[in-house]
Amino acid sequence: MKTLLLSLALFSVMVTATNSYAQDESDSTILNQVTLQLKAEQWLVTKTAQVTVAVDAALSDQGIEKIQNDVMQKLSQIAKSDWHIVSYNRQQDKSGLESVTIRAQARVAQSDLSGIRGNAKTISKAGETFTIDNVEFTPTEDETRTANAALRNDIYQQAKREMDVLNTIYPLQKYYLHQINFLQAPIVMPMAANISMVRGGAAPLSVGNKAELQATVILASTPDMPSNLPRTH
Repeated sequence: MKTLLLSLALFSVMVTATNSYAQDESDSTILNQVTLQLKAEQWLVTKTAQVTVAVDAALSDQGIEKIQNDVMQKLSQIAKSDWHIVSYNRQQDKSGLESVTIRAQARVAQSDLSGIRGNAKTISKAGETFTIDNVEFTPTEDETRTANAALRNDIYQQAKREMDVLNTIYPLQKYYLHQINFLQAPIVMPMAANISMVRGGAAPLSVGNKAELQATVILASTPDMPSNLPRTH
């Protein structure tokens, strides 16, 4: 009797597993998928540049705080902007004299770029020199976020057009957006503009940076099943 009950239990488990497998197999066969590789491009035009200034100053009998206040005040004479100190290095030479190297950065408007090298030279003095270390035309975070939003919207519109085409040709398939994965490409920087700015000292035109966004899009369909098609429960 126990053997018979065990056999019936095993048979019931096998039937249940078979029905479940049949259901999964049936569900997978009605899901049609179309995979697309989409790409959107846009030029980011920025009218400001990130300017880095290097300051070399002798400490002598000045305090660190006094030098820092003096540097921050003179940076505004190079260009009117919101300057931030990004690095600070204090060293001592063999003779015991101490000096500091300070690097500061700010976003500077295009209209103020032409005179920054001359301004840095003008405010420099013995024991305290200001040098334009780098001028980089990169978009701001707000500009980048705005561009990325526009690129995503472009991808969405492309995916919708593809989906509409499929539903026009195959109306019974009822395609919809199943999955979308974005791949952000690095922004292309115009290095030539930086070099000409540092060497020539003249303000360049507004500089463009190329942004690109790629996406893998999967469109899927779940067509209506005929009413006479048996379903497995």
